[in-house]
This record gives sequence, structure tokens and C-alpha cells, in this order.
Amino acid sequence: MRAELFKFSHQKSVAAGILVLIILMTYSVLTTKTNTTQVIFEFGAVQWIPIIMIAIGSTFWAMEYQNRTILILLYKNTSRWQIYLAKLVIVWLYSIVLTLIATLLTIVFKSFLVRTPWSALIINHQTQLDLLMGNVMGTLIYALFIVTLSFMLIMLLKLNAAVIGVGLALGFLGAGISVALMKTFTSLIPILRWNPLNMIFVTQQLANPPYAAVSHLSSLEIIGGNLIYAAIFIFLGYALFKNRRS
Repeated sequence: MRAELFKFSHQKSVAAGILVLIILMTYSVLTTKTNTTQVIFEFGAVQWIPIIMIAIGSTFWAMEYQNRTILILLYKNTSRWQIYLAKLVIVWLYSIVLTLIATLLTIVFKSFLVRTPWSALIINHQTQLDLLMGNVMGTLIYALFIVTLSFMLIMLLKLNAAVIGVGLALGFLGAGISVALMKTFTSLIPILRWNPLNMIFVTQQLANPPYAAVSHLSSLEIIGGNLIYAAIFIFLGYALFKNRRS
């Protein structure tokens, strides 16, 4: 784990991910109306963190194979599961770092731009602080979904650019496609509501419970759905890694 953490922390993409998040949040502040909704959703961080995570996760693996360091890693450690799990944990911990940075930056921006107190009731008798914390929790849960997905995809596609492309599609189109499917095939909503594209709503629903009318899942169901998909992606990703030769 220590060796993996050392390698990860020295990748340029790690610092780049943090910088990109800060720039995008600042851009959101400068180009959109600042209000309590912006604060609750951390000035767009809820959308950008998953995209950054899928890029970071796939790049971490891609560099191992590109530089052939994976061969040394496999030689020193006979347990492929330990290698896979260590990388998974480290990348997910990075999502916690990004979320903390986003939260701290949100607090700073709010202190200058939004005068509504944290204790103010906003939606469903919940305070602004409660809603922000719900968003933070949803972001971390969805980050686990995204990290496990990115690991599985890089093992399947073996092409970093393709995985990042999937991440961009999920970030910008995933929710819209899921909603369109459920509106088109209303009789299949009991099944379609469990589609993986629908899991992105956890980032909004925990901060704004009325989103359950859009996702057609309760907060507990959408949390469970994310965790179940994460477990499936871990199983499939590891199976692909275990049998990968190049």
C-alpha cells in the first residue's frame, strides 16, 4: 500500500486533478449566479469530481502498463488481488481529498458571496448545512461507483482515452439518458430505475430528497444501488485484471 501511495502521489495527474477542480469551481463562481443552490452543490464540484476521478483512476493503471512497471509489481507481489485492492483504495481516498477541497472552497466562496446563514431552512425543513453535507455524502458514494467503473473499463478497453470519453459521457449525458428512458418506457420504470446511469442521482438526491421523483428510487435504494454496482465492477474488474497479459 505504501509503495502504491508513493507512486500515486508522484503522478502529475494527481496535482492536475486538484488544479482542474479549483479552476472549474472558480469559473462557476464567475459565470453563474451565486445562491444557496450553488453552495449546496459546491459550485459544480458535484459534476466535476466524478469526471476527474474516472480520468485519474484509468490513468493510474494506464501508466503502469505503458511504463511496464506492472511487470515489476507482479514479480514482487504474487497476489494480484492485493495490488488491485490497494490501487482501488488509494484512488478512492483521492476522491475524499477532492471532496474536502471542494467543501473548503465552497465555505470560502460562500463567506464572501452568499449571506444566507448555514442554519437557514432551505428545502423540506433542512438547513443549508444539512443539504451541503448530504451532497458531500452523495459525492463520496458516487465516487466509489465511478472509481470501480474506471478500473473495470481500463481493464476491458485497455485504452485510457476511451475510458475518459466514457467518463465525460456519463458526466454530461448519463442522467439525461436515464430520465429519457424512463419517460419513454414508463411501464418498465420498476426495472429501468436500477440502470447504472440512474445512480448518478445520488449526488443530488441526498442533498435534495425530492429528486426521488426523478430517479424513482428512495435515498436508501439509490445508496444501495451504487454500492451493489461498485461491488459488481470490482468483481468484473479484478477478473479482467487477473487474466490480463498486456
